[in-house]
Amino acid sequence: MTLAPVNLVQIALIAIGMLGFVLTVTRPRLRALAALMAMAVLWMVFNFLEETAGFRDVWLVTPAFRLAYPPLFFLLTRGLIFRGASLHWRDWPHAVPFLAGLMLTGSLLGLVELAARISLMAYSTAAVWLVHRFHLASRRQRSDARGIRMFWIYGVVAAFLADEVFDLFRMDFAWAQTRWPWLLSHDAYFLSLSISLVMTVILIVLAIRRQSLFEGLDGDALAAEPDSGRDASCFARLDETVRRDALYSEPRLTRAEVAAACGLSERAVSETIKAATGRNFNDYINALRIEDVKALLQARAGGGDGSSLLDIAYTAGFSSKSVFNAVFKRETGLTPSAYFDRLNAVR
Repeated sequence: MTLAPVNLVQIALIAIGMLGFVLTVTRPRLRALAALMAMAVLWMVFNFLEETAGFRDVWLVTPAFRLAYPPLFFLLTRGLIFRGASLHWRDWPHAVPFLAGLMLTGSLLGLVELAARISLMAYSTAAVWLVHRFHLASRRQRSDARGIRMFWIYGVVAAFLADEVFDLFRMDFAWAQTRWPWLLSHDAYFLSLSISLVMTVILIVLAIRRQSLFEGLDGDALAAEPDSGRDASCFARLDETVRRDALYSEPRLTRAEVAAACGLSERAVSETIKAATGRNFNDYINALRIEDVKALLQARAGGGDGSSLLDIAYTAGFSSKSVFNAVFKRETGLTPSAYFDRLNAVR
């Protein structure tokens, strides 16, 4: 049996999928990714058999696997946002379209492919909306909101959709195939599978990194918090506590920790900060960090201990150079180095 380049990519996808499964199957928050990797392995095994052993004539099943990917990707996104396992028994309805597709691909292939595209659009939209809500909630509740953002999910969704559009041109649009015969070639198929291979590797790496970076929110953390009209009378006590105890210097400071230190509810912390400063929790804490950085830079300009800008940022509570630079520029209008140069010029 002679293997074509496409078959080598299929074998590579099987190997990467198995490795991804081994790396994630024991991690509850990554169970959806483990299931996704298992599906990828099965998909490529059947795809390989269809290409090399004529399995297509026995049972054409690979189109049905396109119904398994979108819900598992959405459940993975959910698992990366919340604490606890990413898969539960109550999630079984998400598997119904895939199971139905396994039985219908032989007789209703076009319907299965249409359902797969609708599923991709629906679950991708749901994943993007969930991440958007997470970004809003994290800014209300965490001082490290910028460092745990999930913009990469948007990139993965965009890549999935772009690959789907490419497949539409390659497989369904006769006018495109007539105009660009290359779409019907093995090279086009090779490119499509290569994109899937690269995206599989990226998804494994980013999901594992994310799971180790962020412990997840509570289940009701994304719920909207209506403004109760609380006034700013208790802000002075909250602000004094945060400044006196330098709570802002904790890199992963949460609203719950500030609430416990001040004797307030979490919602009261948000409402008090909003009423007094017009800021959310994340922006308020980062503003205090910048105040601390500016004071430390002032001391350094006057002959301080010679700490580097990054050391000063870490001392103030920042855990990322990029986040520090972005927040400093937003608060002062200058980069940290430009601000320090201006201090030295004044002296």
